[in-house]
Amino acid sequence: MTNKKERETIAMNKKCLRVLGRRAGWFAAVLWLVCVLAATTRAQQAAGSTPLLEVSGTYSYVRANAANSGGGFNLNGGSGSLAYNFNGRFSIVADGGAYRFSGLPPGLDSTMFTYLFGPRYSFRRFGRVTPFAQALFGGGRLNASSGGVSAGENGFAMAAGGGIDVPFHRHLAIRIIQAEYLLTRFDLVTGASATQNNVRISAGLVSGLAADSWSSGRESRA
Repeated sequence: MTNKKERETIAMNKKCLRVLGRRAGWFAAVLWLVCVLAATTRAQQAAGSTPLLEVSGTYSYVRANAANSGGGFNLNGGSGSLAYNFNGRFSIVADGGAYRFSGLPPGLDSTMFTYLFGPRYSFRRFGRVTPFAQALFGGGRLNASSGGVSAGENGFAMAAGGGIDVPFHRHLAIRIIQAEYLLTRFDLVTGASATQNNVRISAGLVSGLAADSWSSGRESRA
């Protein structure tokens, strides 16, 4: 009886060690990821050349191509983005925009909205300009009203392209151009699915917030 209990105890101890080993492995992986992110932030603070956050506000022109027809529409509006820079090259971006259709018949008003998220790659060692490329994915909304009647539709949207920023101050830059292929999927009036192949051209200002400024701001509010 004693030997049986000893064997059961030994087996239970081995099982516990295996479980603890697996959990320790997960803990080590999480700890490694935290250390990598912390080291990246410290490197940004030491370098001081790459802002931790970048906020942009731009005028945007969209050339929207109607699905299953040769026609198209011109839209004018604005877009804004918030980018978190992991380092000097890789960022994650949140982008939102609103664009109003022009040239519509009297009494008809329509606006398109986009909300997109995705990665950006910046070429910061490219002389005095900073080119970048990005691919963003998310959704869009199309609103229309006429004669007091309003309707709206949600659909998939994505944007792929890039732009060029020209710094002129420590924390400011001019986005001289941002050109993107903008895909939207809004259904036809009949309810059939359709894809619109559009172009978005933007230009505006970019403001960067350095990691040390972010830390100083938090300390001053504490």
